Amino acid sequence: MSIAGANIFEDSASEGVGQTTVLHPDIDTDPGSGPPDHIHIDYDLAHKACLAEIASLFEDIQTDLRIITDRGDDRSKGIYQREADSVANNPANIAKAALDYINLQQSQILDLVNAEVGNPTNLGNTSAANYNAIRNTTNSASGFVGGDSNTNQSAGYGSSASTAIVGSDGKTYYENTVPFDQLVTVKGDGKGLVTYSLDSIRNLPIQSQLMNIITGAAQTAGVNITISSGGQVPVREGGENGRTRIGSNRYDKGFAADIQLLDGTGTRLETTDPKQLLVILKFVEECKNTGITGVGMGNGYMNNETLTVDIAWKAQLEGLISGIRADRYWGGTNPTNSVNAPQYLKDIMTTRGNIA
Repeated sequence: MSIAGANIFEDSASEGVGQTTVLHPDIDTDPGSGPPDHIHIDYDLAHKACLAEIASLFEDIQTDLRIITDRGDDRSKGIYQREADSVANNPANIAKAALDYINLQQSQILDLVNAEVGNPTNLGNTSAANYNAIRNTTNSASGFVGGDSNTNQSAGYGSSASTAIVGSDGKTYYENTVPFDQLVTVKGDGKGLVTYSLDSIRNLPIQSQLMNIITGAAQTAGVNITISSGGQVPVREGGENGRTRIGSNRYDKGFAADIQLLDGTGTRLETTDPKQLLVILKFVEECKNTGITGVGMGNGYMNNETLTVDIAWKAQLEGLISGIRADRYWGGTNPTNSVNAPQYLKDIMTTRGNIA
């Protein structure tokens, strides 16, 4: 240090030698001075000395940082051991540090750490997709500040899994923006079992044709299915809203169903889980290939864990039900519509509307 050993607070008989007080035998024009012939604190001398000592400490810190930074770029230069200003390093601590370093080398942990620092393998957790997801961690637009119906994903930070989706092109996407051609679907470990667990209003069985499509797709995708909302009574046949029917006409006479997909352990699959999404989309693609005319899913739609599948458009063309919109896909929440459907669903269903 620049003035190590000096006692900068020791009083002196003469002004300017590090004293903290000064005797003035004449008038002092300093603000706050008393009458002539008085003693006051000499800020100029004592405090300048203190500031000089602080500046010296900062210079030492800067030197240490330069050395550490330099050695961080080149491991061959070895570990930087800072030399204390006045106290020798504890030999036991030096030996322990050396032993820890050797252990890290021999266990190859040090190589793994250096490799990860040089080329992180978990950049998905710091992707734009996850920063976007943090904006709203609920299924409505009332979540974290900035959230809306297009960003209501679960954040990868502090939750069970990342929602970032890395496409085949290496780019990172949101759940609602990833194109279908950037994904490779996979088969799950379910057995293709389909069971009912109907609500109290839409409690009629679904049409056999729809059941066959769902069952076949479930077997192809390796999932089990729970049908939670089935058929309802059409208005023109006496259906009463809130009692024997509710909402869309698609469910009239069982031409639509709300379903949950489960894996072999009974866990519900969610569109916001990148791995589970690949299984879900295998199911959806097979549904489309075998006759489904409408699908609702994703981007917050029914908590991201329930799908709507139907053949209602075909039933309308056959004169069996009425009041069915031509939309082939929809998603999102607040509002739910075809615009807010995830991109992969738009790609699978290929056209926005069914054609009469």
